Amino acid sequence: MRLIRTAPRHGAGRSRLLHQQRCACCLPASPTGSGAAPAALSSASAATMAHLSSASAPTAAAASNGGTAAEVLARVRKALPNGRDLSEAFPAIPPGRVVRCANPAVASPEDSAFLLRELRVRDLIDLRAAEEIREDDPGSALMAATSMRLYARGWLAPGQLFVRPDPLASAATSPRRPAAPDAPATTSTPTPTPTPTSTATSAPSTAAPSTAPSTTTPAAAAASTSTAASTSASTSAEPLPAATRHHISLLDRGRYYLALAARIPAATTAAALLTNLVSKPAARRLLLPYVNGGGLPLLYEMLLESSRPEMRQVMEVLLAAAEARHCVLFFCRAGKDRTGLVAAAVLAVAGASEEQIVADYARSDAFHRVALAGLESREELAGLDMSLFERAPPEVMAATLAYVRRRYGSMAGYLESVGFGRDKQERLRAALTSSDW
Repeated sequence: MRLIRTAPRHGAGRSRLLHQQRCACCLPASPTGSGAAPAALSSASAATMAHLSSASAPTAAAASNGGTAAEVLARVRKALPNGRDLSEAFPAIPPGRVVRCANPAVASPEDSAFLLRELRVRDLIDLRAAEEIREDDPGSALMAATSMRLYARGWLAPGQLFVRPDPLASAATSPRRPAAPDAPATTSTPTPTPTPTSTATSAPSTAAPSTAPSTTTPAAAAASTSTAASTSASTSAEPLPAATRHHISLLDRGRYYLALAARIPAATTAAALLTNLVSKPAARRLLLPYVNGGGLPLLYEMLLESSRPEMRQVMEVLLAAAEARHCVLFFCRAGKDRTGLVAAAVLAVAGASEEQIVADYARSDAFHRVALAGLESREELAGLDMSLFERAPPEVMAATLAYVRRRYGSMAGYLESVGFGRDKQERLRAALTSSDW
């Protein structure tokens, strides 16, 4: 069974001598060379799993007993709402590379440490709208360990995204400084405005766990070495590794209504606009039959078409993270609609079949929640049939993939049309399925 290595760095925190004494994979090579006996391979695999950080007691305990990748995947499901590793849908992607979930702000400090230290999550892709992000608990340990990048559309360059300061990245929600100084910089693009902006590029965080010298006084340091408990307490107090949260909203109110207007008869749109001046409820009665009648398949079609630059940017971040050998976590509010579309694109690029993509999507059907970027609570959509939008039945994703086939030939064709070409798709496939992480 394939196992995963989730330590931040091989042998981190040990002297070289101590590491070699305890690590089976660093012991002198067997005389038999690469043709080691199965028992030796099993021992080395168990030792590799033992590199898991002690920050997560349950996972570390499983690893020390020869824990399997399945146990780590179970921990992912436990740590995150509606969470799962994409390797569960398509085993060609080894565990610990791409994770999907609903809003992870609810993750406990222990689960946050597991994600950042052991899985080495360095990039989070936040697909939610600003209204949804404001609902986050300001005390979230995971979100506090991230610095935010807002990808916004430029007025003078339609279809192009720029990295801008995110007004939501306050001290309460994102107190950490941006990622490490050696993080790849975005490509500068001149703009007519004095506000510095940069074109959106795939720039994942390359930050490592903090290694700043201790500020403990000599007397306190001497006392701390007197017991093992003191050392353990000092280790647990270390800050979490820094990560970058890429805020790339796939569902925007304005884009939603423009996309909806393009999919209903022009006469109905005009009538609704005129009626809205006199009676908002009457205008809603003209539009809601189309919204409820289209259900999730119509919503997904509108998302694919109205968020083309955002979909391209999501794939760019995924590619950069994969080539940097970092685990990436992407999510929306419920982890089924916007997250489901991104998962479908990633799985298709990796080589998954439509049946595997549909099966992965349908696993969210048990997570009943309506999450339409706050649109579901707005007055203009009062009367929305919530039962149609809280589910994730397999026929919805099947219909979405059928739409993509009719219009673009395949998901690869769709991604190429948004600017994520076949060469980048091949690079992402190679990175996600390679064995050299």
